[in-house]
Amino acid sequence: MDKQDHNILNEIAGKCFARYLGYVSLEEFMVRATSFTAALSDDTIRDLRLSESAQLIASEEQITSYTAALAVITGVWLPEPLDPDIGEVFSREKLIAMYRSGSKFLTAEYACVIKGENRRKQIACQLSEEDGQICGTFLIFDLTDEYSRKMTVMKMAEYDGLTQLLNKQSCESHVEEFLSSAPEQECILMIMDIDFFKRFNDQYGHDVGDIVLQAAARTLEKFFGRDSIIGRTGGDEFLVLLKHRTPEEAEEEIGQFCRERHFVERGSKAYTFTFSVGYSVSPSQGTTLAELSTKADMALYNVKMHHRNNFIRYSPEMLMQKRTQLGFNLSDIVSGIPGAILVYKADEKEEILFANEQLYALFECDSMDELLDFSGDSFKFIVHPDDIERVEKSITRQISSNKFGLDYVTYRIITKTGRIKVVDDIGHLVHTPSYGDIFYVFLYDHEQKNKILRKAGVVE
Repeated sequence: MDKQDHNILNEIAGKCFARYLGYVSLEEFMVRATSFTAALSDDTIRDLRLSESAQLIASEEQITSYTAALAVITGVWLPEPLDPDIGEVFSREKLIAMYRSGSKFLTAEYACVIKGENRRKQIACQLSEEDGQICGTFLIFDLTDEYSRKMTVMKMAEYDGLTQLLNKQSCESHVEEFLSSAPEQECILMIMDIDFFKRFNDQYGHDVGDIVLQAAARTLEKFFGRDSIIGRTGGDEFLVLLKHRTPEEAEEEIGQFCRERHFVERGSKAYTFTFSVGYSVSPSQGTTLAELSTKADMALYNVKMHHRNNFIRYSPEMLMQKRTQLGFNLSDIVSGIPGAILVYKADEKEEILFANEQLYALFECDSMDELLDFSGDSFKFIVHPDDIERVEKSITRQISSNKFGLDYVTYRIITKTGRIKVVDDIGHLVHTPSYGDIFYVFLYDHEQKNKILRKAGVVE
């Protein structure tokens, strides 16, 4: 290849490079870059050309030596953990030693602040020898836009688009990296989800569900943002690694988090949400993500079995089964029971905590949310208004007169379509650590009960 062909290829390469950085031509790129040649041996400057941004911080008269040029560069340099030490790497001594060792080209990126604006620069140096002097030809150009594009692409690859938390793959990768780098360091792995999240999507629409997820993400950052890894691992499920925490410290943090009232407002309406949290401890309960997440997941399932809105640390007594499998079996059991199941708080409001499909079908509702809307989310409004006083007095009298907390009462209900039905109510009062006193109730309407008895051959 002759010299002319070589120059043509250099020009083509230069144009491609300029256009890659967003410049129309190589000439435009060169106008906006700073370039100079320095004789490093005697610390002098030759052929200096400052870009517009460089002229904001220095003039040609000020830069009379390479030492002065490097002082201007390092004067605006903003040290970052992954950046090289520009002053050290590009010192005269290091460049001269590098050339003598056989290396002739050096490049590095660095962050800087010019007139209060954060920028990203790249400095490149080609070393040569002229007339016995070791010289360097330097090119300094702006990478801010390209760096921002690169960071955006990296963020899109690592972060969940809706919540801006780490996505599942990157979150798990960060957790695994931390665990492998510090296997003896105490830390806490939490797996959590939003209680009854499906209700937000089904009752209010997916846009409200998205708002709740975004608010949940900000809540997690608020409570656990210090020295932690936080990610959305799917749907309404999140993973949090609390670094450098003892179990006692974590217990206090997680407890405060679960006791807090979490809500997000949209217009005039506030949407309240709670979390169920299961967690495991490293290294005492495992040192890998697989070990810790399996145990945290079991703990989470135990929270959900005990009325949610709470947190539990894994213990060996917990069932060694997958939460998804247990949840599926429980769903089969609840849907297969030949009767309506109701769980509600035994307090003044009597808030409904759970109902199976048979219960909202009994009230001629199509969904749990429809039942909650119809009933005002309270047992008080399930009972016919003319019967409620008698029913509550009867229940109170019965549970106070037997040590088992059992009651049996018959009353009328009014369905969503206005039909009146007579039902049998068999209740059991139980104290729970999460909700205090609650009632578990079986409800049968007389018509349904007679159908069951006929099918069973008990009555004709």
